[in-house]
Amino acid sequence: MGYRIDFALRAGTLNAVVLGRGSALYARRIAGDIAEEAARQAAKRVLIDLRRLHDRLGSLSVLSLPPKGSMKPERIAIVDVAALDGYYAFSEVTARRAGARLRRFADAAAAMHWLCEPSDDCRRSLS
Repeated sequence: MGYRIDFALRAGTLNAVVLGRGSALYARRIAGDIAEEAARQAAKRVLIDLRRLHDRLGSLSVLSLPPKGSMKPERIAIVDVAALDGYYAFSEVTARRAGARLRRFADAAAAMHWLCEPSDDCRRSLS
């Protein structure tokens, strides 16, 4: 099986749920697919749920590095298992250097709350 990404746009935030099997090759493709959809939707906030992506090592930190020339979200929330938390320090620094903020969360509700922090419009739609 490869991977599948289910996309949904909610409150101006692109939600990407990644399912299937991971590999170094797939990581770049997944990152490209998400960056392409974020650009198409003009999303400034992206929530990426990796909890259903199996057979991978680490955090797939390449997801925080969208392809050159693509739209870069201002905030990226990664929902992933707590056991991989240590892998995200590099991704957070890399995203910051690219002008974005990235954080890992254990659950999607906390991630969405953080993503909506700067936006009243986003908060109203969560109520």
